[in-house]
Amino acid sequence: MNKSGRANPLQLSWDEIGLICEGLAFASRLLWSSIKDITEEYSLGPRGAWIVRLVGRGDTSPLDLTNVFKVGRSLITAELVRLTQADLITYRKSASDGRRVELALTPLGRTVERRVKEGLTKLVTQRLSSYKREDILLFGRMLRDLRTAALDSAPTKPRRRRASTQGSAPGD
Repeated sequence: MNKSGRANPLQLSWDEIGLICEGLAFASRLLWSSIKDITEEYSLGPRGAWIVRLVGRGDTSPLDLTNVFKVGRSLITAELVRLTQADLITYRKSASDGRRVELALTPLGRTVERRVKEGLTKLVTQRLSSYKREDILLFGRMLRDLRTAALDSAPTKPRRRRASTQGSAPGD
């Protein structure tokens, strides 16, 4: 039996799968646009506002962020430098493990976190207001399942790109 308790595998047409994939791909544009003003105001990188939100949840380290975003430490470090320069985050030693560094929001960072939440809340409530709460919660669980299944199967190290040969077609 599969995860949903059905004996038969899920049957979806390409049009149905395409509808889901299109929604995921283009909905992300709306998410980014809902935080664009914050990103520009504080000269943040593409992950800056999302990092503020994650740090606001507590007990977040730079290593945690590399694992969440599946990017190298240098990219996260660059984002953290921008966040520190904007006075949105600070570093502190972990209370439970003095060797570990944790990130915390400054008072300004808390204000920005609140603005991120407000922007995302406005987007979700406006776009999904015609649905029942239960349906939206199911949608959220489905997105989490899709995301976590993708993360579980993702390679731990980024693949190295092969040097392209001039004149070769993609996939050769």
